[in-house]
Amino acid sequence: MPDISDNELRRLDLTLLLVLDGALRHRKLSSVARQLGLTQPAISHALARLRDILGDPLFLRRANGVEPTPRALALWPPVREALAHLQES
Repeated sequence: MPDISDNELRRLDLTLLLVLDGALRHRKLSSVARQLGLTQPAISHALARLRDILGDPLFLRRANGVEPTPRALALWPPVREALAHLQES
């Protein structure tokens, strides 16, 4: 997995990480929106920002939801770990 530059990290916010984690868990963006109390357009906008920051499509649309790219799957363990540390604090 390519390293994330300091500039890319600076552009991330916690909501983007929560959206990424939710999309990887549920594979349905409507479920992520419900879980986070956001609208579907807000989830789509967050994923567009992540795609721009990370230079990867992250998810491919499928008939029954979304399928993560290899880059999204590689990001999941460190994102889960970071979120778990924050939730423990």
